[in-house]
Amino acid sequence: MFVFVTRKKNVYFCKTDFKLFFLVIMRVFIFLFFFCFILLSCGKETMLSKGYHNLTSRYNPYFFANMRMDSIEKAIYDSKKEDYNRILDVSPFPEDTTALKTYDKKSEDCFKKAGIIYNRHEDGDFLDKAFIIIAKSWFMMRKNDQAINTLKYVNTKAKNDEDKSWALIELLKIYVRTKDFKAAEVTSNTLLRKKMNKDLQWKFYIARADLYRKQNNYLETAKSLGSAVKLMPRGEYRGRMFFILGQLYQQSGKQNLAKENYSKVLKNNPPYEIDFYARLYRAQTTDLNGEKDVKKVEKYYKKLLRDEKNKEYEDKIYYEKGLFALRSNDIPKAIKHLRTSIRYSKNPNQKAYSFLKLGELSYNPLKKYEEAKMCYDSALNFLPKTHEDYKNVARRQKNLEEFVKHLTTYKTEDSLQKIAKIQPDSIRNLYIDEKLYWQESKAQDELDSLQRLAEEDKKRKRSGNTEGSSLGEIATDISAKGGTKFYFSNTSAILNGQKEFFKKWGNRPLEDNWRRSVKPVPTTIDSLQTEPPQTNVRIDQAQLRQQTIKKRVEEKRKELIKKLPQTPEEFKASSDKVEVALFELGRIYRLKLQEPQNSIDIFEILLQRFPNTKPEPEVLYSLYLNYKDLGKTSDAEKYKQILITKSPNSSFARMLLNPDYLTEARQNDTKVKELYGNAYNNFKVGNYQEAKTYLDEIFSKYKENLIDDKVSWLKIMVSYKLNPNKVELQADTEDFIKKYPDSSLIPLLNPLLINLKK
Repeated sequence: MFVFVTRKKNVYFCKTDFKLFFLVIMRVFIFLFFFCFILLSCGKETMLSKGYHNLTSRYNPYFFANMRMDSIEKAIYDSKKEDYNRILDVSPFPEDTTALKTYDKKSEDCFKKAGIIYNRHEDGDFLDKAFIIIAKSWFMMRKNDQAINTLKYVNTKAKNDEDKSWALIELLKIYVRTKDFKAAEVTSNTLLRKKMNKDLQWKFYIARADLYRKQNNYLETAKSLGSAVKLMPRGEYRGRMFFILGQLYQQSGKQNLAKENYSKVLKNNPPYEIDFYARLYRAQTTDLNGEKDVKKVEKYYKKLLRDEKNKEYEDKIYYEKGLFALRSNDIPKAIKHLRTSIRYSKNPNQKAYSFLKLGELSYNPLKKYEEAKMCYDSALNFLPKTHEDYKNVARRQKNLEEFVKHLTTYKTEDSLQKIAKIQPDSIRNLYIDEKLYWQESKAQDELDSLQRLAEEDKKRKRSGNTEGSSLGEIATDISAKGGTKFYFSNTSAILNGQKEFFKKWGNRPLEDNWRRSVKPVPTTIDSLQTEPPQTNVRIDQAQLRQQTIKKRVEEKRKELIKKLPQTPEEFKASSDKVEVALFELGRIYRLKLQEPQNSIDIFEILLQRFPNTKPEPEVLYSLYLNYKDLGKTSDAEKYKQILITKSPNSSFARMLLNPDYLTEARQNDTKVKELYGNAYNNFKVGNYQEAKTYLDEIFSKYKENLIDDKVSWLKIMVSYKLNPNKVELQADTEDFIKKYPDSSLIPLLNPLLINLKK
């Protein structure tokens, strides 16, 4: 008892403080409890010992290690650079793992904290969880083998199924990130058969969706994400999954499902960027049942453009307006919006998509291949090489580049020859001047129009009205009317200029003094007065205009005349270029652009201008196939008969006579090459009879082969060594030249033929 003596009015009283007594007793008890707990916990395999290790593991090393790992993963997630023009990655992660070096210190710290559990508290229940954190730390430090082996160990040795499932989910993530898709598929199927709690389930479905997204298997991605969002807690990450689902459904044409998922994004408090794109894409999925719906969407786009918060997304909004115009099949309006997107864009990634879409429209349905080539050139300048469609874009750009090269050669050489044939020189010069004067006058008119509207365009931009541009509209109108000579109305020239500018200067904003790294800042009023004082000198604008045009015409005429072929040799060289260009254009039209009618037109011009062209058998065969593709059987049959009659021994004629020619030839190819190799080796060392034996076997067993010109050539050479009958050899040699006019072996036979004729 604690007794206290107090005095009140000179009378002494005694009382007991039971509350203070109780506190003292409790403190003693707690001290004795922890003293005993520490003593007992030093032993092993005891409940008290296990409780101690669990308590100290969970709320010290494991807590801090897990928290540090979460902070690393969040930093990686926040540093992602999104490309909203493609379907987003489910779990963004750097393609180049060297980018993880910045997190090495944190990963090492995380590794050490988790290691405390292994070193001091291995008897608790948190050892397996610590191993998982250690494995994740290994992976962050680019030690993939150690990470994988650690997770496999946990899956084998863990005490409870929850830790085993968690280890397998992390293992699945590593396989996906290292692109070991086969191992990832096996791990994913193993997890499908496991029972997991709700939290692990949705994490597994996210990892599985990431696996299929990396392989561009959009159907399975959508299935896994659909399962995940049902279990995920509400929040930003769940909103991202709904956004990806919206993109997947929109791409597959399921507009209603896409719209539904974009709406769900907005219910999960997403950041502004994904909120903006969800609303933007939702507008694309609106049902268009009439003009009213179209105007409603267009009004929404105008509202987005007026919002100051969307200033940095201006290029993307115009891009989406272009795509929306395509839904109504309004190609001119789509092109106009795409050009506006390019003009306003400061984002290289968005420029790439705008150029790409513009190139696709120029390629098909417009079939303006020169403009398409320029657009693809520009798209490749901005498109990252890691982009999943980069190879396809590069392939088409290469095809278009080859096509435009041959088309330019054909047009240029053909025009130069026609002009060169005009006689006398005075008439030719008048003809050139007339054509050039018309072009330069038209170009000057266009320049005057653009200059008048330039100021109006600036005023519109200053007033905040970015919907359309007078300067852009006039250039579009001029181009639509066929004005392609002047730079600012020539889409090809503009795109080529942009390409050259980007190569030299990079992506620079449109502003004063853009060449300078440090911009000069005017400090006085006088420094702003840079324009010279106006004079009262009157200039006859019409006269000045005429003088300017005449001067340009004279300069261009001189340049053109220098390029004209003059001698027979120069005309021959020019004609050879035309012949090659026509042949290549016909092949590209047929094989790469799939345009049989254009291929027919070009090949028929080739045969008309060059009836003895070397690749005649291939040209005739291509004409046969083109007409057959168009369903014109009578024309196809005509060229078939011409080919069989004129070149019966060519491989193309053989393919018509024997539909299985190529199949048989390919089947025989390995054996024929083996026999030919043996024959050639014997020929080189002088075993001519042995060489003849191998050649006879080829002719008797493998008549259909892909190297018959080589076999025939070697037979002539062996016969020359064994039985130099000049009459027979001369006949065989001349027959070879007729049979294989394009063979590279003809130059080797020419000396022999000259010798035989002596």
